Amino acid sequence: MGRTSPCTSCLAARHGLVTATAGLSESHGVRDPADLGPLVTWHRPLAHELPQDTTPFACLIREAELLGVLAHGAVSPFGAALLHDDEDLLRTHARRLLPSAASKAHIGADLTAVVMGTPTSRLAALLDSLADREVHGTASVWRFGPSSLRRALDAGRTPAEIQADLSDAADGPLPQPLTYLIADTARKHGRLRLATTACAIHSDDTALLAEIAAHRKLSRLGLRTLAPTVLLCRTPLPTALDALRAEGYAPVAEAEDGAVRLEGAQQARATQLLPRPRQRPRRTAPAPGLALRLLSAPDHEPHPDPGHGIPFQTDTEEILACYAKALNLTDIRQLAHAIHEHEPITVEYLAVSGNRTIRTVSELELDPPLLSAYCHLREDQRVFTLSRIQAVMPV
Repeated sequence: MGRTSPCTSCLAARHGLVTATAGLSESHGVRDPADLGPLVTWHRPLAHELPQDTTPFACLIREAELLGVLAHGAVSPFGAALLHDDEDLLRTHARRLLPSAASKAHIGADLTAVVMGTPTSRLAALLDSLADREVHGTASVWRFGPSSLRRALDAGRTPAEIQADLSDAADGPLPQPLTYLIADTARKHGRLRLATTACAIHSDDTALLAEIAAHRKLSRLGLRTLAPTVLLCRTPLPTALDALRAEGYAPVAEAEDGAVRLEGAQQARATQLLPRPRQRPRRTAPAPGLALRLLSAPDHEPHPDPGHGIPFQTDTEEILACYAKALNLTDIRQLAHAIHEHEPITVEYLAVSGNRTIRTVSELELDPPLLSAYCHLREDQRVFTLSRIQAVMPV
C-alpha cells in the first residue's frame, strides 16, 4: 500500500471493505473481486482511493486477500473475527491457518535429519550445532559428519549429551551409523593438544626442572610442566633468561636449529689487538746484476717459508696458515685482509655433521683456533673452527 503511516481515510477504507463483505449472504461472495470497490464507496463514501488503483480500491482488496481477510470474494472466518474484535476467535483461526512448528526430526541411517514444515527454534538450534544444513524450505534437511560433530565437541559437549539430546529430538531410535559416528569422532577428539607458549625450558635433569617449577619467585613466568624434562613458559625468552639468572641458575638460549646461541657479550675474549701488518722495507736502486736475477725468477710469488727466509706478509697470515690447513696461500691472504680491514667475506665451511655450507660472514674476530663472526645466513653471531674452513671467496 505504501511506506507512509496509514491515514484516517485508509483505515476507514479497510474497515468499510470488511463491513461490506460481511454483509453479503453467508458462504456467497462476488465473482469478481473488483466488484467490491463500489461497495466500499457505498459504506465509506469519504474513503480515498490510491493513485495506482486500476479499479476502485484494487490495492486494498488485494491486500485483504494476501492477509487472508478475504477469500473467494467474501469475508473469511479470520476476517469476521477481525471485524468483531474477538481475540480468542482470531487466535483460533490464526492457529488453524498457521500449522504448529515441528518439534521432532526424522533421523535416517544415511546420517541425515529431516524436518517437515517449520522446526521449533530449539530443534533448529540443536540440529545447527550438530549437523550442516543442506536444504531449507517446506522440508529442512541436516547432514551429520565428523566436522559438524567436532564443532560440538569443541564447544564442550560430551558424547553422552549429544546422544541424549538427539534421542529426545528424534521421532524414533537413533540409527546405529550415527551412534558409531559420534563415538568414533569423540575417540579421536583431543588426541592432539596445542598450548600457547612464549618459550620452552628443557633439561635432562628432572629434579632441576621440578625445583624451577616450584620456585615461588619464578611463578610470575607462567611455568607449566608439560613433561618431566620440559616446562612451558608464557614469558618471552629474554625475560625468562634474566629471571632465571637472577635466581642463581645458569641457563643458555638455543637457536632455531637447536644449537646453543652465543650472546654478544661472550665475543669479547681477548683485550690485545692483532698486530698491524708489517711494513715492507723501502726499495732502493737495483744493484748490478739484479735485473738478470729478476728475469730468471718465476712469474709467481713463492709460498712463504719462514725456515728458509721467505716470511709471511703479516703475522695474521702466519697464524691462519698454522690452523687453517685446508686453505692455500691466496685464501689465507684474502681472509687475513678481511680481518684487518673489517670487511665481509664468503667462506666454504665443513660442519661437524659433514655438511658443506657457504657462509657470508662479517665483523671477523680471530681467536685461534677459532674465528668469531656474524653469520648472514643464520643472522646471528657464530664461532667457526679455522681447520674446517675449506675455501675463501670475495663477497
